[in-house]
Amino acid sequence: MTEALVSRVATLGVGYCVPDTIRNNDDPVFDWLNSHKPDQNADIFAGLKHRRVLAQPGDVVDIMEKAALRAMEDAGLLPGDVDILFGAASVAQYAAPNDLALVHARLGLSSQCRIFTLNTEYTNFHDGMKLAHDLVSMGTARNALVVCGCNWTHHVDYHESVALAASDGAGAAIVGRTGDAGKFRLIDWDNETRTDLFGALRMASRPIPSETCPPGVAQAFSTPLMKLDDQRGASAVKEFGFPEPGILVHRLLDRHKIPAHEVTLIAHQTSKPVCDRWAHDIGPGQFIGALEDFGDMVMASVPVIWGKFQADILMDHLVLLGIGMEMRVTALLYRRGPEPTPVA
Repeated sequence: MTEALVSRVATLGVGYCVPDTIRNNDDPVFDWLNSHKPDQNADIFAGLKHRRVLAQPGDVVDIMEKAALRAMEDAGLLPGDVDILFGAASVAQYAAPNDLALVHARLGLSSQCRIFTLNTEYTNFHDGMKLAHDLVSMGTARNALVVCGCNWTHHVDYHESVALAASDGAGAAIVGRTGDAGKFRLIDWDNETRTDLFGALRMASRPIPSETCPPGVAQAFSTPLMKLDDQRGASAVKEFGFPEPGILVHRLLDRHKIPAHEVTLIAHQTSKPVCDRWAHDIGPGQFIGALEDFGDMVMASVPVIWGKFQADILMDHLVLLGIGMEMRVTALLYRRGPEPTPVA
């Protein structure tokens, strides 16, 4: 084994966990939406059939723990081997600290294992993987664990069409050094951010009408709820979220002269119209998704799909594509196999 191979920083293992409870389109929770005129955002959320649902929002910690354990098992590592923990539980029980700390405790990670909660919905996993790669490359950490979990079925208003997509799940990955050339290693990334669209998508508590507040209470607020803004939400998704990912991915691939048909794409999954547009614009050789089975697991969608279908990845180049609330598009480019021969 050569030193060059030993020094590779790569994804050593992946894992996922989704709740057992399945929610179909005919579930009573959707009765109001099915019997009333949809809001102006309804056309975005087509193509959903099944979703996974946690019994309680706090159960997100359970599935995050299981996903992390499976990633460590896949990597052949023990809790004491993990130096840094990245990720997030969303929505956490407190504004701070995040429930990622409970995952740290459940896993029995070292007291010297630093926790970094990433409040970057929906690209928490992507951002954690980039940071993990950088810190392991610099020698700051030996092995980094990235784990993200979502419980948004408990944080949507079932009078709004965005609720049609909500699904729960958790995914995880381990980044470290390896001599195995078959492991995917990060070779580049790219990002495009439109902060002028701030607030078009948001997770926030809502004021409760004063007439429904308890006696003596002037103002109360709901649990945090996902909101696609009535005025700006649909246009932000359609004018930025639909076209920008294709532009970004091609910009990333062009830097390395990699044709799209040589790439496997795993992407955030919101709805069939969104996925169809990205597939058309990017033209990957393989596009792996599980929208009909798992719905929109927000930050957990990409690691869940990677964990479930890792044995089915055909290409030696892998792109992880995410979209975030600012709005933002982020893509990570991975490669496995021997390094390409330099062109003279």
